[in-house]
Amino acid sequence: MVKNKNNNFSEDDAKLWESVSSKAKKYKKPNRIILNSEKKSIRPIKKETISENKSENIINKIKIKKEVLRKDKKNNLEGLDPKKIPSGISLKQAQELKKGKLRPEKVYDLHGYTQFRAHNYLNDEIIKCYKKNIRKLLIITGKKLGATGAEGVLKREVPKWLNLSPLREIILMTSWATPRDGGEGALYVLLKRYKEINN
Repeated sequence: MVKNKNNNFSEDDAKLWESVSSKAKKYKKPNRIILNSEKKSIRPIKKETISENKSENIINKIKIKKEVLRKDKKNNLEGLDPKKIPSGISLKQAQELKKGKLRPEKVYDLHGYTQFRAHNYLNDEIIKCYKKNIRKLLIITGKKLGATGAEGVLKREVPKWLNLSPLREIILMTSWATPRDGGEGALYVLLKRYKEINN
């Protein structure tokens, strides 16, 4: 085949190509892959499923919170705040606790405790004290000085734990300690009399 200057085939070449190609068998199937034009339904990406252990822990926490709320509503217990005087205590007794005049019968120092260990330890010890009718406690949480004043994990968490069942039902009042007993790094806790809750 000879190409002319314009890069086109000559007339003779074109006729020859036409005669050859007309006799050639055409493939029924093309020799290239044709993608299926039908649109496939797009499935949403499955979110990572939570492991059984994690889901059980979440369910247990929800159950515990619901139980606490039910008990609080049932007993009409107000939340304890170390800065406030709750109802159900005389003003004189509350002032004596705040000023450190009611001296602690038991002292619990939580320095060196992990959060989990401290929580379990306090629960057990406060219930033991309550059953022995030991009413005045000092819990040393420790503190570190930050931008907003006294800070610390246990300083923040211990007052929350004291508001949870079963401790909330047996505690009459809490208050930050006086400077001689640790200031805002320690809490006075006054328990109810043992007979009060069992009558």
